[in-house]
Order: sequence, then C-alpha cells, then structure tokens
Amino acid sequence: MHHRVLHIAFLLIFFAAYSVTAGENMRFREQTGSEVIYLQSTEDSLGEHLRLSSESETGETHEVMVDAQTLESLQWAHRNPADNTDYTARISGRTIRVTGRNQGRQVDESFRLEDADPWIQSIERSLEPFVRSSRERMQFWTVQPGDLALRKLQAVRRGRSTIDVDGERVDTWEVRISLPGIGSVFWSATYWYRVSDGQFVRYEGVRGWPGTPRTVVELVTNAY
Repeated sequence: MHHRVLHIAFLLIFFAAYSVTAGENMRFREQTGSEVIYLQSTEDSLGEHLRLSSESETGETHEVMVDAQTLESLQWAHRNPADNTDYTARISGRTIRVTGRNQGRQVDESFRLEDADPWIQSIERSLEPFVRSSRERMQFWTVQPGDLALRKLQAVRRGRSTIDVDGERVDTWEVRISLPGIGSVFWSATYWYRVSDGQFVRYEGVRGWPGTPRTVVELVTNAY
C-alpha cells in the first residue's frame, strides 16, 4: 500500500491554485533534490464550470473541470506523451468512469463513490473553500494516477504560520493531506494556503521510498 499511495502527490501537485483572473498564467517551481522543473497553470471560466489547466516543462498536462460554485471535480484529463498516457475521467451521479490509455494500456474502468464526500483532483484549488472556512477537517475522494485506484483522503488544518515563499514572507494556513485514520502513518503531504485569499503557495512531501529527497513546490512570486 505504501508504494501505491505515494503516487497521489505526483498528480495532485500539478494542479496549481487558481484564485486568479480567468486566463491568467501562474508559475510554480518544483524541486526534488537538485532537479528543478517549472509548472505553468491557467484557469478559464466556462459559465457554471471552471477549467483548470496545467503543463510541466516535460510536456505532461492535466486539465480538470470543476463546478464554479463548489469547486468539486466533474472531469479530469491526463496526458503524457512520454509514456503513452491519454485518459479522461468523468463523473455521472456518484460514479467516475475512466477511459483512454494509461502507459500504453487501454483502460475503461468505473468507480462508485461510497458516500457523499466530494471528488477532488485539484487539492490546490478545490480545497480553497475548506481553507477559508472555520472547518478543521474534511474528507474527499481522488483517483490515483499510475494504477488509477480510487482513494479516500483527508485534509486537516494544522494552524496558521508565516513562511518563506520564493523569498517572500507569507501569512498562511497549513493543511496536512493524508489517508484517513491509521493510514496517515503511511503517507502524508503538507500544503500551505495564503490567509488573505486562500491561494495555494507551497507544497512539501516525499514521492518515493524512505530516503527519497523531499519535493518542494512553491509559487514563483519574483520576476526573473
């Protein structure tokens, strides 16, 4: 279970926060050990929906359609030419269906959500209502990349702190994402959101076995 859960972080961090004017680009820097790549993200308003798009320097893309009011996920498309991945997940009622190719393999799988908790594929954007509320904890469903398994995760507010983000001091809420219950021992990651507007600004987590360098993703706030 430990190895499979770690893939969650890789997918979710691609979805940069989108508390921005429609169509505006945002840039994030991801560093794992000495390796650095940049992620570009945009948000577009489509009436009752928002389209959240991101692309890394490696050419991997993610696009999530969310409800404009609740920010719950409606559709997710993941494409990575490097490993012949191109699939789309859509929700109908309480069932998510995934179709396309995953690492060259044809897929057509359906997942039934077992309760009323929301489907979230963009932690960075879709947790904004939670972050800006007075709630201390929430649970949600996500589809894990790699093996396309359905996972239940929880978000726990850990308090307010001032942190460095790309050389600037930012007042933030710290949120821990993990498996529920005892599962939190096996995997967790930390996200920080700006207090003023709920904007995601930083992520820290390990995406591999013990000894793997920690990955840090943060909003690039300075021009260069």
